[in-house]
Amino acid sequence: MFKKRKTFILSTTTAAVLVLIIAFYFFQQIRLGVERDNLSNLSAFGTQLDAHFDQMNSKYFSVLESCLEAANRNGYVSREDILDYFKGRQNIWKYRTAGIMDKEGGYMTVDGDTGSLKDLSFQEKKAGYIDNDSMTIVNFGIGDELLYYVELEESMESASEIAGIFMTPAFDELEYLLALNVYTEESYATVIDKEGNILLKPHYEYSMMITDNYLDSLAQSDLKGPKPDTQLRNDMAACASGSLIFSWMGKRNYLVYMPVGNSSWYLLVTVPANVLETTTRSFRNFIIAAVLVTVVLLLCFCTIYFTGRQRIIDEKNKEILAKEQISKKKLEAALDEAKRANQAKSVFLSNMSHDIRTPMNAIIGMTGIALAHIDKKEKVRDCLEKISSSSAHLLSLINDVLDMSRIESGRLTLNSESFNLKELLDTLSGIIQPQIASGNFDFTVDMEEVKHEDLIGDPLRFKQMFLNIVGNSVKFTDPGGRIRVKVQEIPSGSDDTVRFRFIFSDTGIGMSPEFLQRLFQPFERSDAPRASHMEGTGLGMAITKNIAEMMNGSIRVESREGEGTTFYIELPFKKDVPHTLRPDPFKELPFMSATESEKQADYSDRRLLLVEDNELNLEIAKELISVTNARIDTAVNGQEALDMVTSSAPGYYSLVLMDIRMPVMDGYEASQKIRSTGRPDLQELPIIAMTANAFAEDKEQALEAGMNGHVSKPIDLRELYRILEKYLA
Repeated sequence: MFKKRKTFILSTTTAAVLVLIIAFYFFQQIRLGVERDNLSNLSAFGTQLDAHFDQMNSKYFSVLESCLEAANRNGYVSREDILDYFKGRQNIWKYRTAGIMDKEGGYMTVDGDTGSLKDLSFQEKKAGYIDNDSMTIVNFGIGDELLYYVELEESMESASEIAGIFMTPAFDELEYLLALNVYTEESYATVIDKEGNILLKPHYEYSMMITDNYLDSLAQSDLKGPKPDTQLRNDMAACASGSLIFSWMGKRNYLVYMPVGNSSWYLLVTVPANVLETTTRSFRNFIIAAVLVTVVLLLCFCTIYFTGRQRIIDEKNKEILAKEQISKKKLEAALDEAKRANQAKSVFLSNMSHDIRTPMNAIIGMTGIALAHIDKKEKVRDCLEKISSSSAHLLSLINDVLDMSRIESGRLTLNSESFNLKELLDTLSGIIQPQIASGNFDFTVDMEEVKHEDLIGDPLRFKQMFLNIVGNSVKFTDPGGRIRVKVQEIPSGSDDTVRFRFIFSDTGIGMSPEFLQRLFQPFERSDAPRASHMEGTGLGMAITKNIAEMMNGSIRVESREGEGTTFYIELPFKKDVPHTLRPDPFKELPFMSATESEKQADYSDRRLLLVEDNELNLEIAKELISVTNARIDTAVNGQEALDMVTSSAPGYYSLVLMDIRMPVMDGYEASQKIRSTGRPDLQELPIIAMTANAFAEDKEQALEAGMNGHVSKPIDLRELYRILEKYLA
């Protein structure tokens, strides 16, 4: 009996020890596997967090670079211009603060706060400037903030003390990155420099850090063996990513780290082990309970072990399934977006096909009719007039599409020039007058409430809005109807700015409530029966709304079917001093043809050089110029033009009409080389760009290349003969 009892105890003890050894072994393997999985998953999360950080960096540096481009493009010459530009886009860019900085670290923010930032980490003197694309941590009195800084490539003439511009992201954007609420509030992300100093951290307190140096705190880890700060220091020296486990006050933590972009900063993500190891703890508790059981513990342990293992697998499968569902939703969303984009593209192509083919059909048809009746002068004249009208309509379609494209891509720019509002409205009334007279409309423009007429702004874009709205009123108002334009000067809240409300009203057919919801969307056209017979792309009101918003203004509309429509546009302009003589803001717009007196000018004693690589365009230009009897030499590229001009005697050429896009050498380079020859007569030789590059920046580039003016294609006869008269008469 004693032997049996001894054998039973020995067997039970052996079985218990064996169970304990096996349990300990499996527990260790599971714990190590869970640790590896947790570190892998946390590393993937840290990589995503680092990507978000990089995206935020790219966003703000891109915004700052765009601001510099806008400053150069719009000719901002003072800190106030740049600060105003920042203020006007705060709602778009969602930054916390922004401003300008001088070479000594002195700053001024958009809120008017000033001060000095000393010991900036990126401040390295190079020819008196601070390096571009710089980040640092600053404190504007609220707490540590991330500052993005970009320097000016060259000083501004009237603000040479400005070294660069800066911006700080909104607190909630940084808090989103650094506070890992996806785990618990004990988890956090932080950014350190190469010495381990904490640069950025969540706003809530966390207990692990005992100093402001992460490496020093990490050195206090109570795990046996090499200190974790040694591994982190070595990886930071090698600019490598990594992960480790450390313990602080008996609590184990997971840590993953990676460099921030190309900087010397590091992003660290820390999560307590107890947050990630719930499965391991549950299994460990089971093992402790299993050791207290009888000899059947081995069988129970095996059963429960495999059950627990399956539970881990099931949980992982659930995680995989959840990730697959998220990925599936993202794919479905991407597919829906692609379908919407494809549908929008199809609608665009369908509308453009119809709207472009309509005037093209008239051009081709009238050309055929003219050729068939070539001996009938009146018939040919009628065909040519209709071809001219259809060509003008086709050009307006192309301009609308290009304007909309530039608006959507953010490349549409506004000019800033002096103009008189009354003169501008008189000119616009003259443009629309033929249509007003043909429909016998009661048309008035009321400016009685206007005190300031001399303004600074973009009169060409205002003309575009005016003609879009009044043109629609003419289209959709019955003959004899009333069309009113009323201008009210309203408070602007600034001494150097004036604000106007423009009210456009008519007694036309009006719009349905359903169409009013879509009025400002691209390619939207009224579904009224009358609208189906009207020409247009459906882009006019979308362009009008975007231009109004670019001018920091607003637009709204009221309309009732059968009663008429009223548009309200509010726009701010800068005040200007009164001028006695003012240039015509539409001198380069193709809405007038050449007069007979201009065609009869005689420049037979003048010689000009026509540079054009397209044979058909060359033939057209020569024919249009030949009526003035001017002597014409031709060149087919910029190099040939350069050789002809530089080899000619002084005063041989009175004018050069230069295309831009040409083989061998373009027009810009040819003009620059002509100006750089050193010959005094070639410094004064008039060079006019005659090109299809017709945007405002193209005109600016022509002037920068040394040209004297710009004529866009299709050639406007009035503008061409004005140029000839100016330089040849």
